[in-house]
Amino acid sequence: MKEYFMVVNPTAAGGRVHTQWTEKIKPLLDEKHIEYDFQLTENPLQAIDIARTKVNEGYKIICSVGGDGTANEVVNGILKAEKPGIFSAFAIGTGNDIPTTYGIPEMDIEAAFDCLINGMDKKFDIGYCEKADRYFVGVASMGFDAEVANRVNKGSKKRSGTRNYQIAIIETLVKFKPYELVITPDNDPPITGPRMLLAIGNGKRYGAGMHVCPSAEITDGKFAGATMLKINRIGLLRLFPKVYDGKHIGHKKVQTFTGTEVYVDSPKKKCLYQVDGEILGYLPERFITKPNFVTVRVPNPWRSYSEIWQEKLTKKSK
Repeated sequence: MKEYFMVVNPTAAGGRVHTQWTEKIKPLLDEKHIEYDFQLTENPLQAIDIARTKVNEGYKIICSVGGDGTANEVVNGILKAEKPGIFSAFAIGTGNDIPTTYGIPEMDIEAAFDCLINGMDKKFDIGYCEKADRYFVGVASMGFDAEVANRVNKGSKKRSGTRNYQIAIIETLVKFKPYELVITPDNDPPITGPRMLLAIGNGKRYGAGMHVCPSAEITDGKFAGATMLKINRIGLLRLFPKVYDGKHIGHKKVQTFTGTEVYVDSPKKKCLYQVDGEILGYLPERFITKPNFVTVRVPNPWRSYSEIWQEKLTKKSK
């Protein structure tokens, strides 16, 4: 039995992943005489079934080749298998928040290859949506940013991930109205009132680099939540770009909380929610932390994403 199985999404990033796979990644694997098998996905959610099947067949490492949609499905397939499996990735899609959260190199094929072959295996927390029966690595969110994600998924993937989200933010802003959310973290009193958005972070980052939950850590056994109170369109437009650097935290319209379980409902109006950029449906939903639940092949030595991100922020400020 070969050790590696590649799950390739050829349509990711507007078809760029297929080009990268055929012209760079596959030739590199063959040149280095890596024993592997692969399959190209043809339909949404197919990567879940492929990953689960291949883990059960005995493949040790299931490697996602694509963006966050593919990565999330591969993680779910691994965790729903009857045998243990390890996640890895070539992060070359429109959004690469999942692999980056684990410290896997983004948009760097040679570095990702070195991580795959010479890396170390490390356990991390995972988030779980009880009703949808779906795991997530980074952030679950609802409200404004879920509508943005929905618009991005329905639009063109030919632009860069950041550019896609920026355009979708402007388009969503025109018609958006707040939701009356009821947020219950653990056994604490419910948080109620009109909200622009709610984000529940297992990791810090989503939306091609937006750090909506900058205090979230994928090794601390809890969620970090952030919610934005009702704000006018101009205020939201000014505040939202600060999410990229996590500078929205501390704003008078932003509240934070922590919890190991968070139940969310929108009793007055149907509200979409998304995880890792994928729309799962409408609230209510219960989000549950599962500590040390997923095993990932990461660079050796490993650096946490918190360390990598702070280094980038320091360089940016100079």
